[in-house]
Amino acid sequence: MKNLLSFLIVSFFIINQLFAQEAPKVKYGKVTDEEMKMTVYEPDTTAEAVILFDDGQSYVKYEQQDGFMLSYVRFVRIKILKQSGTQWANFSIPLYSSLQNKEGLGTVKGVTYNFENGKVVKTDMKKESVFQERENKYWEKARLSLPSVKVGSVIDLKYEIRSTLLWNLREWKFQYLIPVKWSQYEVIYPEYFVYNQTSLGYYPLNSKDLTTRTENITITNTTEIKGGVDVEMSKMESNAVTYSTNVYEYSAKNVPAMKEEPYLTSLDNYTTQIKYELAEIDYNRIGGKYKSYTTSWNDIARELLDDDDFGGQIKSANYAKDVISSLVAGKTDEKKKLIALYNYVQHNVKWDGYKNDSPTKSLRKTFNDKNGNSAEINLLLVAMLREAGFDANPVLLSTRSNGIISPVHASISDCNYVIASALVNGTPVLLDATEPNLPAGLIPYRCLNGKGRLVKRDNADEVELTNVKSASNTMVSIELKDGKFKGNIISTETGLSAFNFREAVKDAGGQKEYFDKLKNKSTEIQYNDYSYNNLDSIYLPIEEKYQISLQNDADPDADIIYFNPVLVDKITKNPFTSPTREYPADYGVPSSEIYQLNFIVPEGYKVEELPQSKAFALGGKGGSFIYKVVQNENTISFSMRLNIDKTLFVPDEYKNLQEFYNIVVAKEAEQIVLKKISK
Repeated sequence: MKNLLSFLIVSFFIINQLFAQEAPKVKYGKVTDEEMKMTVYEPDTTAEAVILFDDGQSYVKYEQQDGFMLSYVRFVRIKILKQSGTQWANFSIPLYSSLQNKEGLGTVKGVTYNFENGKVVKTDMKKESVFQERENKYWEKARLSLPSVKVGSVIDLKYEIRSTLLWNLREWKFQYLIPVKWSQYEVIYPEYFVYNQTSLGYYPLNSKDLTTRTENITITNTTEIKGGVDVEMSKMESNAVTYSTNVYEYSAKNVPAMKEEPYLTSLDNYTTQIKYELAEIDYNRIGGKYKSYTTSWNDIARELLDDDDFGGQIKSANYAKDVISSLVAGKTDEKKKLIALYNYVQHNVKWDGYKNDSPTKSLRKTFNDKNGNSAEINLLLVAMLREAGFDANPVLLSTRSNGIISPVHASISDCNYVIASALVNGTPVLLDATEPNLPAGLIPYRCLNGKGRLVKRDNADEVELTNVKSASNTMVSIELKDGKFKGNIISTETGLSAFNFREAVKDAGGQKEYFDKLKNKSTEIQYNDYSYNNLDSIYLPIEEKYQISLQNDADPDADIIYFNPVLVDKITKNPFTSPTREYPADYGVPSSEIYQLNFIVPEGYKVEELPQSKAFALGGKGGSFIYKVVQNENTISFSMRLNIDKTLFVPDEYKNLQEFYNIVVAKEAEQIVLKKISK
């Protein structure tokens, strides 16, 4: 994980030493002939759309009525090049909204330009096209779509967000899934504020040095003058204040599109962007106070535990006392107690599918309603474990699709999920009760994302988000009789491999339905019968048994018979096809796949050719591939083992990883050749 963080967090002043280039002059509502006639973006002819111009500004400015206000303005122009690119005319704008603390969406303007009958036709977006919907307790989203969008359209969108929430200075992305011709961002704030800056990504920016400007404001204070116990009059005083503002300007030109790659967590981790976080406010010079917003994880843990909606709810689970007593009654083993409590929450409280790091309702209501979001379910588990005497605590984390938690600054805004941790005989056990098929001690794949943070007073330690190795072991016996390959397959699955199988059976609708799907999608194997063991016993390995025959019969009179010994889970294509890779490959969990086959050479044939045995190791103890073929009289024993022993491979290891899979694909394609014995 340390290598990943050093790759991601790149010093802004190191990567951005290019001279700033002059920004193009682009105005809302004024398109050019060149923009309208563009049919392809030359630097990337595969692009479905291109951001021609993206201009953002965040500024903190004093207003007499409201004090210092934070404003964010964005103007973006996009060219639609393919039908699939029309999706870029849909926008989703997040807005913080919690009780009195709200961001306000100001003026929103949008227009679409189309070239029709030799002239440019302009279609303005109507006000009713913008609507807001609540996402959760803290966030709303404004959604809008530009009208009359088709291939060849140019769209303009401009909007403003205003608030007193000075901590929410917006990040700026210079890179998207489509190329960006020009992007620029300006940040302006008074000397009274300090914001921490973090830059991510690898694409170089143009950067101007920090500049300052002088601002003049008038601050009016009202003093109440009392007579006796009542206020008789108010005295107003106005003071002129001169202060400096810090001005940061960033720009980027011809930024390539981000590329989806296999084994990625979130593209957002590697997107070129600038993030800001409020560190302190110092109003001493204007008669106010100083406040630090720089927090440690211990500070965050303390605040959460003092919050009635979070820590207040895990102090007690009196409402579940009778249930807890019955679950642990007669049990002396700590692990059995934990599993009993975990199983109860896991199977009695249904997850609604929402990923949250805080409850939106009381845990008592979650317990009674028997449903809740991920935070409500896992915090309920923490509360019940504590009630039963366990040292149990929440763990904050960021899911794989949400990006990593910043290693530079402690920030709860990086987190979007919470699980439970409990000490069992002195050893911490991670728990997520949202998944009925997941045993205690495993966490879902979505949570395998670096490190989380323990929410424990004065002890917010890092928590490694890891699982035991996911493993599968397959044994195949097959023989050729009367021109037909027949045999059986026995497979065992453990770890997340077993969880994934159980989920697949559940999603299919049951064992028979899953088997029917397996039969229908198989092109090389005919599945004739099956049995599944331990499907409902999540603490035991899954065991699959199949009776099979191969779809392609062998000609009993053929002089040559070809037989590929890898019958199931064959890797036919290297997942790493790009010549280079800029991002790490993140597997999430180590894995082991063992495959064994016994094959009896049919009567009247001899082995003409066998694949060569081979062993190959990934550098840095990353993994290994062992391919072994042995003939003993008329029996061929084949074994193959593929291990991925570490979860993260940085870009410098990409070539080795790519070559590793080239070897795997090539070896798994090799065949056994049988030749008819001459009489």
